[in-house]
Amino acid sequence: MSLKDSCKVLFFAGRVGQEMLLERFAPSLCAADFDKVPSPAEILSPKWLTAVLCGEHPGARVVEVKLERATSGTSQRRALRVTYNDVGHALGLPTALFTKSSEAFASRMLLGLTGIVDGESIFYRKIRPRLNLRSPHAYYARSDPGSYRSVVILNDLEAEGYSFPDPEGHRVNRTDAECMIEQMAIYHSAFWDSPELEEGEISGLRTSHRFQVDLNEKVGFEKRCRVGMERARAVVPAAIYSRRREIWPAYMRSLECNVQGPMTLLHQDPHVGNWMRDREGKMGLYDWQCVAKGGWALDVAYALVCALETGDRRAWERGLIERYLAHLRAQGARPVPSLEQAWLAYRQQPFHALAFGLFTIGRGILQARMQSEAYCLQSIQRCARMIADLNSLDSLV
Repeated sequence: MSLKDSCKVLFFAGRVGQEMLLERFAPSLCAADFDKVPSPAEILSPKWLTAVLCGEHPGARVVEVKLERATSGTSQRRALRVTYNDVGHALGLPTALFTKSSEAFASRMLLGLTGIVDGESIFYRKIRPRLNLRSPHAYYARSDPGSYRSVVILNDLEAEGYSFPDPEGHRVNRTDAECMIEQMAIYHSAFWDSPELEEGEISGLRTSHRFQVDLNEKVGFEKRCRVGMERARAVVPAAIYSRRREIWPAYMRSLECNVQGPMTLLHQDPHVGNWMRDREGKMGLYDWQCVAKGGWALDVAYALVCALETGDRRAWERGLIERYLAHLRAQGARPVPSLEQAWLAYRQQPFHALAFGLFTIGRGILQARMQSEAYCLQSIQRCARMIADLNSLDSLV
């Protein structure tokens, strides 16, 4: 990170701290204004939730809000149970909600400084309603450019029967992997080579390359990855560790390749911890914080390498790529790459998953703890083995 970038970060930190003090001691938000992002206390307010959930239903009103569970990671998360008056109850308005917000200083530094909160808001407001996915729906999604507050209010999938397996012990079988491929093909095909990515309401999404450049400039991503490589050395194959200085240039080169087209919508963080199961056990994808636009192979390589045990990945990956391409064709995506073109793109794209794992385990003092060390090491090991198996370092010509 350059001196100029470091100064920007310090300025940003001061601004965030000032905004958080104002929120605590001089709250001034209007509960009925959807464009003003609420402070944490307002999320739990019946008055504010009435404005969000009952605005189109005259006479309906939220009368009680209960906090059921709360957890923290990159964002702060709460499960809420909402009680309505008789009018709201008769209308069947949603009672089981789940909120994500950037309340903590570390969260705002990472999510606000890098613009991640903006992408997630765009996804839930502009994109999610158009997709037939096993994924949450949002009743509210906003981010505030001044305070870097962000709030997303979702349906509580756990209350609807979805399960969220522990990613460290989550064995993904062949049927699961095929289900994951199908889900990715749905949102990829919906925006495959679409002019909307450049001209429509979602044109504000960054490319995968621009997304990473912003991380590099604003949170010292490369340094944290190098620290992460040393912390993970014990699980990295010797053949890859000996070429560790080539990893970062290869990663940035892979992103340059990723934006050469066809472009589509990317989740960008589909590790197994972001997959869930519905009541029938089918896989669904959540946590769209890193949404961007770029080439399909980044998501597919990331999902398969993190989800599958190495032996399964080696045995299934080519067949899964064939299946993915067939799903694209069936859903009308054009032009669809040939199998050999797709295979090369897939070989070039495990670096994104590796870098995110290294960054997470290589975190600095101000960085939120996003995943357990054991899970990070598992993912890093699988990614490094894939890079070795597919000769990915030498595929980026």
